Formats: sequence, structure tokens, C-alpha cells
Amino acid sequence: MPRKITVVTICFNEEFRRNVTPEDNLNYALSLLNDVKSIKPDLVCLPEVFLETGVPKRPISDSFRDVLINSMSERAKELNSYIVIGGYEPITEGKRYNSAWLVGRDGLIIGRYDKYHPTIGEIEDYRVKPGNNIPIFETDFGKLGITICYDIGWPSLWNTLGERGAEIVIWISAYDGGFPLQVYAWSNFYYVVSSVRTNHSKIIDKTGRIISSTSRWFNITYKTIDLEKEIFHIDGQFQKLSEIQRKLGNFIIIETFSEENIFTIESNSQEWPVDRIIKEFGLERFRNYHKRAEEIQDRYR
Repeated sequence: MPRKITVVTICFNEEFRRNVTPEDNLNYALSLLNDVKSIKPDLVCLPEVFLETGVPKRPISDSFRDVLINSMSERAKELNSYIVIGGYEPITEGKRYNSAWLVGRDGLIIGRYDKYHPTIGEIEDYRVKPGNNIPIFETDFGKLGITICYDIGWPSLWNTLGERGAEIVIWISAYDGGFPLQVYAWSNFYYVVSSVRTNHSKIIDKTGRIISSTSRWFNITYKTIDLEKEIFHIDGQFQKLSEIQRKLGNFIIIETFSEENIFTIESNSQEWPVDRIIKEFGLERFRNYHKRAEEIQDRYR
């Protein structure tokens, strides 16, 4: 069945926030969450350690950890939404973690991800300890992964999330990130959602396209996405598209990509899930096609 969810992501426009306090940033975040109530989001994403945005002396926000969690838990219940938040775990045995928490619709903490690849400066100056696990979080809409900032530099981490079944990966960060996020979305066929302290938080399609973004002028963006949307190679299949469109009409959305030789199908109908469309019209998923090609290639090596 179609699994359509509405995702909100937020940026903090750091250039406009100077000499503020962690309390200021928490109140700012809460006001932004008030602004998205009417959107009725299923998932909201906030940036890496956002309480530190524009704070002159850092790190300091780990002492606000419990206040942050409690405030966001209340807001998650009000919104009936999952929320991803970034912050520091308080120092234990001389070390702290740069963490992201996934808060459930009921306000309870589903789990925590600790930044697997902190920067040299974080480790040496902020006493940040690298994380040990790359978890996948189960939600009522699907499987979710989380990454943080400098994690962007390790393709193996992103590939691991794909291999473990992630359908959407959240990247919270202090900076925009740019093109690598699109590469990871495309190479793993999952959605990527970024939330940054700078200007451009993005929602990136499975095809690697940016489908929504914040800016310097407005720090909220949202999109309804379908986790069941499927990608297909054109070989032996594009000839069927006219028949599929003619038969199913607005029950489906077909998009074609000439340069990449792919097309996508998304269903708008409970009666016509993508699995049924694949079976009815004899389609083959991109992943299955490549796997079949590899088997033939290996047979002829």
C-alpha cells in the first residue's frame, strides 16, 4: 500500500543568530514547531546541537539535555509527530556524545544515535567520544536512519544504513552539506532529509533530486513523500508506460528521467499498490534488474 508521510525540516539561519543563549534557541525551536502544526507532519527534523547556534562560548548545551528532551517530548505529543533532535549527552567519565534522539508520536524516546565520525576538533577540544552503533529505528511508517554532520564523509556508513533497510535517512548538521547528500540518496534508493544550522535544509528524493529546501528567507519546508515509490530501469520496460498510464490514470504518478535511463512509479490508490502494478504489468525493479545483470556478467567472466 502507498506509505505517504509528510516530512517537515527546519534550518536555523545561523548568520542571523548571534550572541544568543541555549534558552533562546530552545524557545526559537519551539516557536517554529508551533508554526508547523497546521501542516500535520508525521516527522519533523531539527539540526545538530541546535541549542549551540550563535552561542558565544561552547560547548554548553549538554547541561540543558533534560530540558530539551522534555520540551520536545511535549511538542511531539501535541503534533502527533516523530521529531529528530540534536544535542549533547552530558559528560560521563570525561567524555560527551554528540547525539540525535528520535522522539515518538507519544513523546517517548524511541532511541539515540551517537555521531559515529566526530571531527578532530570535537574529539580533542570538546571531548566528544565517537559512537559505536549505526542503528535503524522502527517507526509506524517505516525504517529510519540518522547521521550527523561529519558522517557525510564516509560512504560506508550510508551504505550500511541502506543494507540494513533504511527507507529514509536524516542528516542533521552544522552546515549545508551539498551534493554528497544527493549521491547517497541515489546510490541507496532512500530519501534523505537534512536539517542544518545554516540555510539549506533539504528533502531529497530517492532519485537524488532535491524536492524541497529551506533558504535564507524562510527556515521551514515540507513535502509529502511516498516510501513505496519505486525506481525502474528503462530497458525492456519503458514501452509499457503508456499502457500503465492509460489503464490507471491518476491512480499513479509516473516520472521519467532521460539522462539516467530510469523511471519511477508512485501509487495514489490503496487498490493499486506498486507491488500489484509490478505484477500486473510484468515490471522489474531497478535493484532486481541490476542483480540479474550481475549474475549474467559473473557467469560469462
